[in-house]
Amino acid sequence: MIDNPDAEPLMPCDAAKTAIIVYGKQLGRKLTVCTDKHCPVHDPQAAAEAAANPAPTIAPAPEAETEEEAAERQAEFDRQRAEYEEERQRKEEERKQQFEREQAENEAEHNRRAEILKAREATFNRILEYAPAVFTAAQLRVFLRALVNLDPYTLTDDVAEHFAGDNENNQQTAEDILLSTIDGLTDDKLTSFALRLALTGYIGIPREGEFDFLTEAEAVFASPQPNKEKKPRKAPTSVKPAAKTGAIKKKVAA
Repeated sequence: MIDNPDAEPLMPCDAAKTAIIVYGKQLGRKLTVCTDKHCPVHDPQAAAEAAANPAPTIAPAPEAETEEEAAERQAEFDRQRAEYEEERQRKEEERKQQFEREQAENEAEHNRRAEILKAREATFNRILEYAPAVFTAAQLRVFLRALVNLDPYTLTDDVAEHFAGDNENNQQTAEDILLSTIDGLTDDKLTSFALRLALTGYIGIPREGEFDFLTEAEAVFASPQPNKEKKPRKAPTSVKPAAKTGAIKKKVAA
């Protein structure tokens, strides 16, 4: 394959590899990337460690060195080199284990947030499902609080996306989609639409210290209903055999 003339120059490190962009406007362009997360050239922490613990070098030979002294000098260098390589591998293993721990923690956090988001979406849908035909004063107050705190720049876009569906050819603006939706709603669905408009922006997990308007809305629109206890079934009343009843009648007639 012919090299791209716009490709970046080779990075001066042992982990440099050539990569090809496979998606986007620069499809096919070649880039040189570093594949070592702890590269001493591109990772400041690794560079600091390399500067603090440089690789050992063999001591220069003196002017009048015997063969025995040269052998000793070489042996000392080999010993230092072996210790250095052992320490380097130990640190590399520690970094690998740390990376695996971080990956596991990140995956666990990702799964935890996914479960929370799934529960919040279920709460949002339950609020819409049980939307009353008319708001009470408490419900109207929560609705207005949520509406006032919405981001006006994303208010219509997020809701319109729901009603537009997967139609990529829809050329309507978000406002046109919502107005058209309102015109087609029956009276009993208006409050559900209003709640979708006010609460869609709060489905996501709130940041630390941020007020949770979805939870507040859940308390007045979708509070859990107490389970009704089933009454114990009464035992069926026993019916006397018909033969015995007939015998009593005969006795009275006599």
